[in-house]
Amino acid sequence: MKKLVLTLMAILVTILLLAGTVGCNAGEAAPTTEITILHTNDMHGRIAGDGEYIIGIDRIAAIRQNTPNSILIDAGDTLHGLPIATLSRGEDIASLMKDAGYIAMGLGNHEFNYGQDRLIELRDIAGFPFLASNVVKNGEQFLDDTLIVDVDGVKIGIFGIVTEATSGSAMPDYVRGLSFGDPIEVSRLRVAELQEQNVHLVVAICHLGITPYAGTLSTELASQVPGIDIIIDGHSHTGLPDGIVENGVLIVQAGHNGSSIGKVTVSFDDGVIESKTASLISFDEAMEVDPDEFVAGKISVLLNSMAVILETVIGESNVSMSSDRSPGVRTQEMPLGSIVADAYREAADADIAVSNGGDIRADINEGAITKGDVISVLPFGNTLMVKNITPAVLFDVLENSVSGIVTDDDGNIDYELSPQGRFLQISGFNFLYDPTAPESQRVLSVILDNGTVLQRSDDSTLISLAASNYIMTGGDYYTMLEELPVLRELGSADEALAEFIQKYSPIDAPPPGRIILSTD
Repeated sequence: MKKLVLTLMAILVTILLLAGTVGCNAGEAAPTTEITILHTNDMHGRIAGDGEYIIGIDRIAAIRQNTPNSILIDAGDTLHGLPIATLSRGEDIASLMKDAGYIAMGLGNHEFNYGQDRLIELRDIAGFPFLASNVVKNGEQFLDDTLIVDVDGVKIGIFGIVTEATSGSAMPDYVRGLSFGDPIEVSRLRVAELQEQNVHLVVAICHLGITPYAGTLSTELASQVPGIDIIIDGHSHTGLPDGIVENGVLIVQAGHNGSSIGKVTVSFDDGVIESKTASLISFDEAMEVDPDEFVAGKISVLLNSMAVILETVIGESNVSMSSDRSPGVRTQEMPLGSIVADAYREAADADIAVSNGGDIRADINEGAITKGDVISVLPFGNTLMVKNITPAVLFDVLENSVSGIVTDDDGNIDYELSPQGRFLQISGFNFLYDPTAPESQRVLSVILDNGTVLQRSDDSTLISLAASNYIMTGGDYYTMLEELPVLRELGSADEALAEFIQKYSPIDAPPPGRIILSTD
């Protein structure tokens, strides 16, 4: 009898264990439901609404709160940009993102602008994962790898990918020792890991972009990595009202500078994706929502505390000068770029100076110029360096500057495909180049302001060059400058520009003629 009882108990335990297993699997299957993923990207510190085109993180917070079954995600390049970001080295932005309810952020290349240690501190301040699955240091994951969240029974697996080109575009000292893995290879591994955990939806937060850049594009990732359902993208500043579909993967991006909010709606039927649709919440639509009072109050306090510094008038301008990318500072000579380069040369007492177009981030408008305006133009906190270079090195520098220029069949510059941050604004010389010539053979002549014609073969004459420490330490692929000895290092780039404006106020647009096309 005792043996029979034990046998019956064993059978009962087995049945219960099997039932528990079935119950667990059933619990992992999402019910018939609908979830919403709200997303932002490339805000560059623009978290305070301006009443014109920046929505503001206080309204983003309110929209999240008013959207059932929603999560809020950012795809990078958010912690750095305007003075509200740079004056606290990202802390105020990270804190506001936490208050707004973000659950995860994918790293952009500009998240590295404060250095590695500061990035870890900002992650801790934010209180949510900074996902960078393809960034490794000393064989270990540098920051966070993957995240699984449950929304009304839907199990969402998330991982993050930052462009591998960060190794060349970020400040070299800030990424030293970091390895940026192949986005495609790393993504295949992360998708497999998440699928093993029975997620219902795989989301990649990517900072790759969909227009030509150095590095993998999100469309390439989608076409070569099976198993991704949605890519929340950034980097190319593209607004995708309906998203795009590549290999069954929905790729979404919400423009830039907080001018719209991305929205992805996913419907499930018994755990199976039934539909996934993308849309953008426009500025006008967002303005119909009352901002979150707590976040709005916090922004108000921050702006008031900054006002004394940022609203101090340091000079004035007789004209408005644009920081547009293309046609603009990333494709051609521009008045604002020339003034920045002139300021560098004067502050450093150098023969020549250059500024990469990617450093110039805001306009100078006609009228009063404030300290805040200057910081907005040059928000990265870079310092100035002076190094001696030869004409041969200068030719290499200029070839790198114009290497991204693309022309059409008629030899005209394609302004959609050409803009790159490496394009230089210059001072102290002029140069002529042919955009249709092969790379490394485009620069035809270089002449100093004193009339000296430089020769490409001259590797002995010394010329003092002033530029930001970003350029001088190899950023934007200026590796030919990286190992040259530093003659002197000065204060910040924005301080040099502020002093130049104060000295020569009111300023005017410099006359053109520094960068000349052979077709002109």
